[in-house]
Amino acid sequence: MPLQEPIQARPFPRELLHALREGGYDVSALVPAPESDPETLSSPDTPEAGPQQASHLLCAVYQATGDPAIGLWLGSRMQPDLLGLAGMPAMAGPSLGTALRRIARYQKLMMGDRIELRRQGEEAWVCIRPSEPEAPDTRPRIDMELCSLLAFGRQFTRKPLHPLRVSLRIGQPDWHLRYTEAFDCPVRFGEPEDAIVFGRRDLALRLVARAHSRPAAPAATGDARHAAASLDDVRTALHQLAGERALSLAAVARHLDISERTLQRRLMAAGTGFRALCEDVRRELAGRYLTEGNMSLGEIAFRLGFDDANSFFRAFRRWTGMTPGDYRRSAAHPCP
Repeated sequence: MPLQEPIQARPFPRELLHALREGGYDVSALVPAPESDPETLSSPDTPEAGPQQASHLLCAVYQATGDPAIGLWLGSRMQPDLLGLAGMPAMAGPSLGTALRRIARYQKLMMGDRIELRRQGEEAWVCIRPSEPEAPDTRPRIDMELCSLLAFGRQFTRKPLHPLRVSLRIGQPDWHLRYTEAFDCPVRFGEPEDAIVFGRRDLALRLVARAHSRPAAPAATGDARHAAASLDDVRTALHQLAGERALSLAAVARHLDISERTLQRRLMAAGTGFRALCEDVRRELAGRYLTEGNMSLGEIAFRLGFDDANSFFRAFRRWTGMTPGDYRRSAAHPCP
């Protein structure tokens, strides 16, 4: 099915393009530029597209198809492992609740629709808060976001994961049965907010993907454990875990499959400490992110585990004596 509305070329979210292509849509009409080929966009080296680009594409698809439930269709078919920047930290979480909180933090930093998690008794609510006034693509966008979060949970818990219900702000439409089919649970219309309501126990479900995120390391003892925790190994682990908000010695030790005491001894032998090494790795990564590509401060803050862009801004100025913007400009135009 071709989509006949060409759009000005820009970095579109690869997960949307993948879902469209898998559904038989000709995405070349949407992204005619050669560098926007869907296969290329599936590469992990492809720059991330922000919420504005996702909204732009979704609005074009909505207008081209005329399908008011296109958001449900897209959300249920999106590949959760193509969640891009938010995907890797989310998939590495120990539980569904942790993964959803990490996705929510990414959304907050990217200034897109907000995801809010709250508990009410034995219920766990995952709410979507639109970031802007109502627009033609608001409803399909929220439908897609809710469906994709549920798809993520089902894929990475390896459980059927039936929500208790779904709450939607819209009145009951003529296509209301498509909502029931997509979420496979009761759907209530005309509610105060858009949300999936899980049982509290659902958020405690472990993510199966976490066990496959890296090859299982054999048990190590004595000299083997010492060898496994060389300073280079520790730095590599910190690069991989830099996006964790509460990055700790214990987390790195678990990642390396050694004891905390062994890790502390190796750091002391190398003449450094855990916090100093963390700062060094984050400073190194920050410089790389600022000079390679066009990531926003919010995206960089997320990759480095900061609560927001302002926290990253202050840390970077403390590290280098420069603002991130000045650093980026100096790297782009070095003095002769």
